[in-house]
Amino acid sequence: MQPLKRFTQCGSLTMLFGVFIILFGVSSTALTTFGKSSNNPPPTPGPIVKGRECNTHDDCAAIERSSCVKDPDDLKLRCLCGDDTPPNNGLCADVLKGLRHKCVSSNDCEDGLVCQYENSNRTIGVAKFMSTKAKICLCDNENGYFEDLVHDICSGAANLIISFLSIVMPFVIYASLKSYF
Repeated sequence: MQPLKRFTQCGSLTMLFGVFIILFGVSSTALTTFGKSSNNPPPTPGPIVKGRECNTHDDCAAIERSSCVKDPDDLKLRCLCGDDTPPNNGLCADVLKGLRHKCVSSNDCEDGLVCQYENSNRTIGVAKFMSTKAKICLCDNENGYFEDLVHDICSGAANLIISFLSIVMPFVIYASLKSYF
């Protein structure tokens, strides 16, 4: 009885672990060799969809929520949705609008942009082709956002500098006054 008792106390656990190792080791290799491998080539990607070329916002009137703006890929004027993507089956999702997209109010525009009429005296960007009868999303100059002509975005560098200074200055002042306390 002594050997049987020893087997049930210690050997059963060893045997159980051995069975698990064999089962999981064999089953994982069996799964990789089961069935036939796929010889089908991957599907070819579809054509790259671009928006229709345009000259004014009026050219895009047939596509709701689209505006005539510079395509970020090839810099041509195209009818694009508010997030600078081409319309999907002639439809644009209702998203916040980017720089120089048509808008009704500032709530339609992304952060750092305001909805207003283009200043006809300015020669920045693509302003010359636009008519003044449509409101567009422009950089909020009053709050420190300025148009970056190279990247066609609003630069909030002035806001970043102010934010950085407002975080760093208390530590600088504390360090300089620490010796007095």
